Amino acid sequence: MMKSKRKVPEIRFAGFEGDWDKLPLSEYLTTSKTKNRDNTFGKEDVLSVSREFGVINQIEYQGRSFAGASVTGYGVAETNDIIYTKSPLRDQPYGIIKTNKGVPGIVSALYAIYHPNENVEPDFIQTFFDKDKRLNDYLRPIVHKGAKNTLNIGDVEALSGKVIFPKREEQIKIAGSFKNIDALITKQMNVCEKLRTLREALLSSLLPQGAETKPRVRLGEFTESWTEYFASDVFQPVSDKGHPELPILSASQELGMIPRSETGIEMSYGTQNVATYKRVLSGHFVIHLRSFQGGFAHSAIEGITSPAYTVMQLKDVASQYDIFWKYVLTSKQFIKCLEAVTYGIRDGKSIKYENFATLKFLVPKKKEQIAIANLLVEYDRLIQFNEQKLDKLRNLKQAMLDKMFV
Repeated sequence: MMKSKRKVPEIRFAGFEGDWDKLPLSEYLTTSKTKNRDNTFGKEDVLSVSREFGVINQIEYQGRSFAGASVTGYGVAETNDIIYTKSPLRDQPYGIIKTNKGVPGIVSALYAIYHPNENVEPDFIQTFFDKDKRLNDYLRPIVHKGAKNTLNIGDVEALSGKVIFPKREEQIKIAGSFKNIDALITKQMNVCEKLRTLREALLSSLLPQGAETKPRVRLGEFTESWTEYFASDVFQPVSDKGHPELPILSASQELGMIPRSETGIEMSYGTQNVATYKRVLSGHFVIHLRSFQGGFAHSAIEGITSPAYTVMQLKDVASQYDIFWKYVLTSKQFIKCLEAVTYGIRDGKSIKYENFATLKFLVPKKKEQIAIANLLVEYDRLIQFNEQKLDKLRNLKQAMLDKMFV
């Protein structure tokens, strides 16, 4: 006879022994029936439940309240109460379960609210269900999906599934370790957000804005005036087809032109079809999206792209630097300028080169272009470094969620 698998995690804090308990979730939570009958709470107290940020004030999170005219029937969520949303998300198709770690508030009557029993640490509940697979595996057998992807499950029924928990003392220890890693993740997220905000300010300072004839910040010894050019003076369209052997590139507003194989999109193409695709060289630009989204991508690699896109090259590489123009053509100021030449274009129609060609730009000498581009490249590397740190912290948390639970 096979021995039953021990119910212990792979990684465990010292001082704790014995199997964890496999019990219905109802052993740890009690359904709350408290409603906002006396309107103690108003619209400003409505809480949202976010996959990334947990339970958070709706106005703080989304900028305004989405509550109806009356919030009388809303459920009251006290501090440390557990909330089950019953709303499908892409990676959490059966809803999410979060702990209210903030002040009391109210949530939609569609949500289930639970009080924690004395044998459970509230933060441990959220940590347990932070792992998507564990969350989905718990909810899948007990949730019934209805028409239009609605989730049909009663508040009490949602507690019928079984979970494997340690005693409360060990729960507290585990929840505390995740509180620490969450604090590090939040701190690093704030660092990345501040860096991105500063990048926008830096880019605005290095490029003339509105009616300005020169940027507010000049680098080093540069004092020469900037020269005004039409886009058609700087760029020209190119259409080189018949290179089916080259890799297919996809356009990204943030990353520029990248191999389609790196996008995760799998599509099959015959040689005859891709023969009509346009060749893109390093240093080329591609007009690819609707004007209100920007839609200009720089390419640092060779490949081919959709014949529906416009490929452009610099007319004179001796006087123009493609990396400088990469930043110009993805700046908020440029995207705003596009409105002047795309007024009336219906949604879904791409901006044409002829529209772009009429725009005017103030441009410095190539030496200053290179200096500006080099500074922005270094700043982007700093952002990338900090975003990689954030990814490592998130990966560490996922590893902990794997190893520290049964």
